[in-house]
Amino acid sequence: MRVLVTSLKGGVGKTTTAIHLAAFLQLRGSTLLVDADPAEGALVWARQGAGLPFEVAGPEEARPKRFEHVVIDTAGHPKGKTLREYADKANLVVVPTSPGLLSLFSLEQFVKELEGFPLKALVTLVPPFPSLDGMRTLAHLKARKIPHFKHVIYRLAAYEKAVLAGTLVQNAPDPRAVRAWEEYVLVGREMVKG
Repeated sequence: MRVLVTSLKGGVGKTTTAIHLAAFLQLRGSTLLVDADPAEGALVWARQGAGLPFEVAGPEEARPKRFEHVVIDTAGHPKGKTLREYADKANLVVVPTSPGLLSLFSLEQFVKELEGFPLKALVTLVPPFPSLDGMRTLAHLKARKIPHFKHVIYRLAAYEKAVLAGTLVQNAPDPRAVRAWEEYVLVGREMVKG
């Protein structure tokens, strides 16, 4: 698979999503994560600890033909030509979005830019129960006919702990770490099934 993880808006869990979708795909075959974001969040994450179970490289060093799966993490709001070059090579464009009016407005604008590409929105940073923000956001996407994953990613401290430890969320020192990983497993299964 070739998966592009991109968003018009920053701070929506784009790099966290790219890391964990790459980890899911690594369970199925050799995987490369291309960190095409100038902020190099995925590269910094990979250098923090013992390393990640897949290769992470910048666009200049990446050798995607050596891998079964490639995940590309772009900068927030990538430019039109660069965005289309990456999207042209992708089997799926994953667009993380958080609940809230500004994020959803940005998503709707971005979906227009990506018309014609295989796209799915992923709702991230969802406040835990009793908040209904996740369900409301999914209902909004359905009403607007925006393709989306049926599973959401909850806002959990385990993700930040994973970054600090330089590891995947399931290995983070947090009681909800396994639950956090299971959320990405559900999204990953949905991704490869679709």
